[in-house]
Amino acid sequence: MGIQLSEHLYNMTTRGYSVVPAMLEPSDCDRLKAALSRALAEYRPGPTEQSRNDRYLMHDLLCRDPIFGHLLEDPRLQELIAPLLGPSWIMYAFTSSSLPPHGTNYGNRIHVDSPRWVQGYAFNVGVMWALDEFTDDNGATQILPGSHHSAATPSPEFFDRHLVRLTCAAGSMILFDGRLFHRAGDNGTGAWRHALTLNACRSFMKQRFDWVRFVPRPIADALNPQARRIIGFDTRLPTSLEEFFLPEEHRLYKPGQD
Repeated sequence: MGIQLSEHLYNMTTRGYSVVPAMLEPSDCDRLKAALSRALAEYRPGPTEQSRNDRYLMHDLLCRDPIFGHLLEDPRLQELIAPLLGPSWIMYAFTSSSLPPHGTNYGNRIHVDSPRWVQGYAFNVGVMWALDEFTDDNGATQILPGSHHSAATPSPEFFDRHLVRLTCAAGSMILFDGRLFHRAGDNGTGAWRHALTLNACRSFMKQRFDWVRFVPRPIADALNPQARRIIGFDTRLPTSLEEFFLPEEHRLYKPGQD
C-alpha cells in the first residue's frame, strides 16, 4: 500500500479520514468506468422521488457485472478496515458516486453515512475508489475533519469555513468514519467524474439489501471467501430448524464473529 497502516489508523482515529494512493491501476479504472457508464446509461428512474435523486448513485452494480465484485477480493481492504470494525465486518451498501458534467448528485447535501454515534466506537466506514482524479474543479468530496468526534451537526456556515477537499489521483482510495460529515462537490467541468463507494459495517448489523439473495448466484459463486463474507454469506439467518441444526462448519451464521 502507498501508506503505512499505522499512519492510516492514526488518520482515521484523529481526523476521521485517510487517503491511500495507487489502490487501482489506470487500466482497472478504465474498465470499471466503462462498466459503470453502461449501467448509468441503462438506468431508468422509478416513480419515487428517491429513485430520481439516486440516478447517479447506482445501487445494484454488484448484480450487473463481476468486475465490481472483484474489488471486494482485495486483501488490502481487510488490512485497512478490520482494525476499525473488527475482522468479520460486512458490507452495508455498494454504490457509485458519479458527478455529471456541470452538475452534482444527491450526495451534495451535508450528511453522515451512519445515524448512530457512540464516542470512540465506529459502526460504519466509508470507502471510495476514485476512478477519475478528484480535483477542486470536478467536485472532489468535501469533509469536515474531526467531526466524527461529536454528535452535534455542524451548521452549513461552519462546514463551509472549515471543510477540506479530498483531492487525489485516479486509482486512490478514500476511507472515512461513517460519522464524518461530508458532501459531494460540484463538477464544473465538461467531463464525468466517477467513483465507486462501499459502506462497511459491523457483522451484527443489518445490510441495505439482502445481498446474498440479491447478487446473482453465478457472480457470487465466482468470488473468493473474503468477498463472499463481505457480501454476507457468513451472517445469514437460518430459515428452518434443519438449517439451524447444521454442523458448525456448515452454519449460515459463522461462530466467533464480533
